[in-house]
Amino acid sequence: MFYMKERLGAWQVGDDRDQGKVEFRLFFPAGFDPQIDSIRVAGDFQRRLGATRDWDFQVGFALSRSERAEGSFWSYQSAMELEADFYQYKYLVTFSNGESRIVSDPCTRYGGSEHQNAAFVIGGSRPSDNIVAPLAHGRRHLRDLILYEMHIDDFTDEFRAARAPLDAVQDKLDHLVDLGINAILFMPWTAWKHRHFDWGYEPFQYFSVEYRYANDLDKPEEKISWLKQLVSACHARDIHVIMDGVFNHVSYDFPYQHLYLNPEDCPYTGPFGGTFPGLQDLDFNNTCTQDLIRDVCLYWIDTFGIDGIRFDNTVNYHRDSDSKGIAQLMRDIQVHLDAGSETNFSLTLEHLDESAARITNDTLATSYWDNALYERCFHYLWEGQIDSRILNACNNDRHLASADKAATVYIGNHDHSHVTWQAGARANRGGMEWYRTQPYAIALLTCPGAPMIQNGQEFGEDHWIPEQDDGTGRRVRARPLGWKLHDDAIGQALLRLYRRLAGIRRDYPGLRSRNFYPDYWEEWQTRFNPAGFGVDTQRQVVIYHRWGAGAAGQLQRFYIVLNFSSSPQTVSVPLPENGPWTDLLSDYSGALTVHVSNQRLDLEVGPHWGHIFFKES
Repeated sequence: MFYMKERLGAWQVGDDRDQGKVEFRLFFPAGFDPQIDSIRVAGDFQRRLGATRDWDFQVGFALSRSERAEGSFWSYQSAMELEADFYQYKYLVTFSNGESRIVSDPCTRYGGSEHQNAAFVIGGSRPSDNIVAPLAHGRRHLRDLILYEMHIDDFTDEFRAARAPLDAVQDKLDHLVDLGINAILFMPWTAWKHRHFDWGYEPFQYFSVEYRYANDLDKPEEKISWLKQLVSACHARDIHVIMDGVFNHVSYDFPYQHLYLNPEDCPYTGPFGGTFPGLQDLDFNNTCTQDLIRDVCLYWIDTFGIDGIRFDNTVNYHRDSDSKGIAQLMRDIQVHLDAGSETNFSLTLEHLDESAARITNDTLATSYWDNALYERCFHYLWEGQIDSRILNACNNDRHLASADKAATVYIGNHDHSHVTWQAGARANRGGMEWYRTQPYAIALLTCPGAPMIQNGQEFGEDHWIPEQDDGTGRRVRARPLGWKLHDDAIGQALLRLYRRLAGIRRDYPGLRSRNFYPDYWEEWQTRFNPAGFGVDTQRQVVIYHRWGAGAAGQLQRFYIVLNFSSSPQTVSVPLPENGPWTDLLSDYSGALTVHVSNQRLDLEVGPHWGHIFFKES
């Protein structure tokens, strides 16, 4: 990890808890001249080091330049020690033409409280105080996980008060365990360019925990330790921690770009693959960019013990004819993981086009975000009618070439309104029609791949956001979870359903296999096939078969029946053996034994409901 090994950014010299000197270091890769004459550092620590006032750039401390084969290093170490505290800084960069510019630090590990400041800590807890605990029972394959997509701010808004949101998350981890969650996909926690609410997809300082998430009024110096403690708390509960990494683009305020006299000369930024409107692309044509982002990933892996990375917007930094970009990034990460004998680390692509499965097959990616079930769900909830495409959307692993890979599937995520809102959107009733989401939830937790639940989905949160904001900027908005919904009639019903479904998926390993029948369904097929499986669009009923090995190797068989209509539907379910079968989902919380004769089970399926018939042999 070159960028951290070289201690780029600002670091305390030594490990004294009460005081210490500070060293600042900047790096510029060889072959790309920033045309800098001098760099001075200033901040809220200057008076403590003998200056007349703080934030006086004209008398800031001068960094000295040294040359190595890799490039230029600019460094300054304070002559005096600072007492333990949290300090903020920026650089005054003077260029060869006399122009000067105040710039933040691209490699700081601490974001400042305002004005895009960088920061450092003297004293505070030491790394040895915050060693991240491993998962209690080891890291599991992505296929064995039920993910929970969490926005840290929204998740903790109602109850955190003045505490660091990263600390407050721990209050609700037992809720997630009770729900059956064993992995959290955290939306970006790396620092962004302002202190307002944000989704985090406009990164500014890649090595820094976002100040908004790590700020605690009582312990301002504990920025890094909050995340370490959260990861340890998750691991103690066998919850995997997956980071959302945004590596295709950065903010136009990205500090490295402004450390060059001509920002277009910055080797880290520029066109590579596709573009993301309104943001600055990263240029993976240059080795320094590939190395920077590799080191960013390894920093979060090694320092915080995360269990996977979801790579945002990979369609824009992958080129079929080029090994650079996301493909090389995953190779570099895997080499590092192999060297440390780490297994089951998930590498998930958000590659939202028709090539997603192919790119997953062709690279070291272990998963991709599969939009199909979400798209069908939102469309059908609006139209009030399913069509034949629903079955293939449930069979979401069919395009992956290896059982080592698994699609990540969902019926809602941060990019869209909550699915409960969509259920009643057309009738202007929002979450009041929550019950319409039930067969989609059953499909989600019984299909192949790795199911993901959006935060609040489990108790019927029903925020709306526009799919397109038409340049208004109103798409990225706060959607704080209303935890009181957890206890009302709708919340309790959905919680019982999600708990039951998650428990079934956890307790029956065969349901986590890739096996699915019918394995493909033509759009013209609007009635069950001769064997009694498939889609009946008129009655809005779907029947499919799943099977796989149990914990002891025994065969587990599942027959899933879903009624998406608002009326009860009588169906004849094809089951291969007579005698007793178990309906794992006879109601929200229990199982029921049913008796089969003539290899058929005739039953009435309630509106917006489903059943899971099970036998083990």
